[in-house]
Amino acid sequence: MDDAIRTTTRPKRRTLSFMLLAVLSVVFVLLGACNAGNDDDAAEVSAPADFDAPAAAADDSGERLAREESEEAAMDAPAEDASETVQLTSGDSGLAVPTALTPADLGRDIIYTAEISVQADDVTAASREAVAIVQGLGGIVFSQTTQTEPRPRTAITFKVLPDDFSTALERLAGVGKLVDQSISSDDVTEIIVDLRSRIITAEASVERLRNFLQQATELEDVAELERELLDRETTLERLRGQLRTLQNQVDLATITITITQSPTVLPDTGIMVTAWVSERADDPCLGVQNITVEPEARVYLCLEVENTGTSALTDVEVSTRNLRLNLDNFRPAQGTFSRIEPSELMAAVLELPIEEGRLAGRVATRGLPIELEVTATPIDFDGTALDEVWGESVVWVQVDTDDALPGFGDSVSDGASGVVAVFSVVLIVVGVLLPFLPIIAAIAALIWWVRRRNRKAESTPPTAT
Repeated sequence: MDDAIRTTTRPKRRTLSFMLLAVLSVVFVLLGACNAGNDDDAAEVSAPADFDAPAAAADDSGERLAREESEEAAMDAPAEDASETVQLTSGDSGLAVPTALTPADLGRDIIYTAEISVQADDVTAASREAVAIVQGLGGIVFSQTTQTEPRPRTAITFKVLPDDFSTALERLAGVGKLVDQSISSDDVTEIIVDLRSRIITAEASVERLRNFLQQATELEDVAELERELLDRETTLERLRGQLRTLQNQVDLATITITITQSPTVLPDTGIMVTAWVSERADDPCLGVQNITVEPEARVYLCLEVENTGTSALTDVEVSTRNLRLNLDNFRPAQGTFSRIEPSELMAAVLELPIEEGRLAGRVATRGLPIELEVTATPIDFDGTALDEVWGESVVWVQVDTDDALPGFGDSVSDGASGVVAVFSVVLIVVGVLLPFLPIIAAIAALIWWVRRRNRKAESTPPTAT
């Protein structure tokens, strides 16, 4: 019985062994088929290498140029398209193009710029201070423009690290009086990503064209490939230059400061002139501006000059427009004509006699204005003469007329005045005719001679024949 059991179990074990071998065989067959498929893919990938051979390049040049044009279009595509293209193809282990970094990997690339305008009393000193501030922060002077006429001015452009941007602005604003400040920031992250993607594509295209050029044998193909290579290399260098420029602007912030001369504020200047007239000699400055006096009297003219500015007034001069007065006879009652300090008052008095109703030779019976004008030269705190200031004032003097009947003396005086007036008229007529006396005498002599001749001719009797 035991032998029967052994006999039945052995065939079952052999059957299991055969089934295991069959399964392993099927697995090996499937693995071989997969390897064959990979070999076919590798052959397909290597097909472009065969196409790059000189013969293939000569036969299929149209297809190659079409593929190059499609690659150039991909280079000029927008940033999103280029980045997406690189990211999609980077998963293929058969390509040597590295994956472009995304903006999240790079962080944010920001260009910081600022413009500051300040005013300073000494532009040169303020410029040196600004340069020292930036150099103390590790920055550099990028450019500087200075002019001295007509108004001192300098413009300096600095480059500083972005971390020192705020500190530099705060310190530069203190070199003078801050007039204007403009700060801006420009996020160029997408532009930089775009340029890097296009540079990677351009580098791959240039390298590929160089390989084509090495394998080309036909002269026409060589010339065409050289032209294409030159265009691609030019585009590549232009893209690299743009990237370098942007990267430099990101790495160093730009600050432009303009320093101008502070405007010179002229001191406040002013003058106030007031005149009074009075019959009282003790205090004429308490008089009036319109006065009526007797034909024989004395009036006292008071002139007040007040310095209403903040600069001293010097060389004070008085003049009249309508009268001939000896202004040197002004008697100072307060202050002097040579100098009037700010907020001070100068007063002077002039005595004017009225004789026979006349003031300074002019009749004042109908009222006579006395127009006074005062000029002065202000001077600054350092003695610099400023623009001249002036002021004016007018007073009226009228002589009271006498309505009583004239006496003997008045009649004689009026008669004498009439004779003098007639004599004056005669003298004027003689003076006018005096230059014509020789001509008048000649004409009179000619008339006398003609008349005498005519008379002589009439008195002579006719001769008998």
